[in-house]
Amino acid sequence: MDSGVVFYIPGVLLLLVAGLKLPAGTGVWRDSLVASSSAILLVGSSVCILSAPPTIRLVNDVTGVANFSAPLVYTGMTALSASYLILMIGWKGGPPDTRRHAARLVLVVYGLVIAGIWVLFASADVPVERAQDLDTYYANTPYMREMIVLYMVAHTAATVALAVMSVSWIREVQGVTRAGLVLLVVGLTFDASYQVAKYTAMAARWEGVNWDFLSTDVSPPLVMLAGITCACGFAVPRVGPPAVDNLRAWRRYRLLKPLWAEIQTLRAPAEGVIRWWDPPVVRLARQEIAIWDGVLACSPYLDDQVRTTAYAEAVASHSADGPSGVRALLRAAAGSVTQSFRGAPRVPATTAGEGVRRHVAHQATLVAEAAMLAAARVQVSHHGGAELPARAGTLQSLSEPHLMVRLSRALSSPIVTKARRHAAARATRQE
Repeated sequence: MDSGVVFYIPGVLLLLVAGLKLPAGTGVWRDSLVASSSAILLVGSSVCILSAPPTIRLVNDVTGVANFSAPLVYTGMTALSASYLILMIGWKGGPPDTRRHAARLVLVVYGLVIAGIWVLFASADVPVERAQDLDTYYANTPYMREMIVLYMVAHTAATVALAVMSVSWIREVQGVTRAGLVLLVVGLTFDASYQVAKYTAMAARWEGVNWDFLSTDVSPPLVMLAGITCACGFAVPRVGPPAVDNLRAWRRYRLLKPLWAEIQTLRAPAEGVIRWWDPPVVRLARQEIAIWDGVLACSPYLDDQVRTTAYAEAVASHSADGPSGVRALLRAAAGSVTQSFRGAPRVPATTAGEGVRRHVAHQATLVAEAAMLAAARVQVSHHGGAELPARAGTLQSLSEPHLMVRLSRALSSPIVTKARRHAAARATRQE
């Protein structure tokens, strides 16, 4: 505990969670709720770091005042409690005048508490530095005792108010807001346990009993867990949706990479260039710009004859696989039907067979369009040496996002490789 690891780790974690907001841009601070939740994460991180025994000793040494860290940490914790209340008031909503009045009341009350903490500390005689057990060591010291109790009572009041608001609201919301409230309730449970340990240790001192371990060993992990969980509870409704969007964008970006790699060098504009530091949503947007620009460059050379030939080869290859290939397609079709209509009556054999034929035709269409695009890509790369096809083709698979992903996958087909090789040979002969 003396190393401060239990304090530094959550401090760094809160700082990382706050950093998740930064990619959203400088406009993030124009939203009062986003700014408030970001500020809470930063203040919470600072309080964690300031509460670590090594930091406490450093602050005391730098200021030259024994136990100067005590009112500093208590001020940070009190400000954090007030910030939680103000953010909850804004988060829950209601009439603007009511919210403003409630927020002002919180600021006034907790501002007076912070002022009281510093006045009482200045009045106390606390010459012995205590990095870990200050609460219990000075539990019977005039003014210092009152300072500790003042901080604890203000902290308890904030915890109770937050718990009441959270529990009363949790049944009214769904999604990420509900998840945030659940985390908040869990954090408040940890915080209540921390307060019980603190109150018990101090009451024991008042009765002449030494239960300091509750304050020095039990309460620090509890308050750190409470701080992390509560901060994340407030952050989830703001960080959660962008994080989910980025995860989805990253998955789609990875799936489209073969298609992007196939044509991204064709007339890709500067805004289509993907940089390593771009967040996933930006990477995906620029990737799709490059794909559409490449398709535009290839469009005059899309040869419907290549598509027709590749389609026939794809259908023939499925037939040539024999029973094993048909069984694989049946399993795929049956799995899709079972997943969509679990518990439905068994599909007749004729219907299942029709589903397999549609699946084969759909896969063959994707492979055929991938072959046509790959061949056109080869033609475009032979600057001035390629002839326009007699019958132009079109890419229907670009009409839907999920079809674009399947087109990207189809580029790995041997039939596409064969079409690319034949196109290269034809372009060479034309030169």
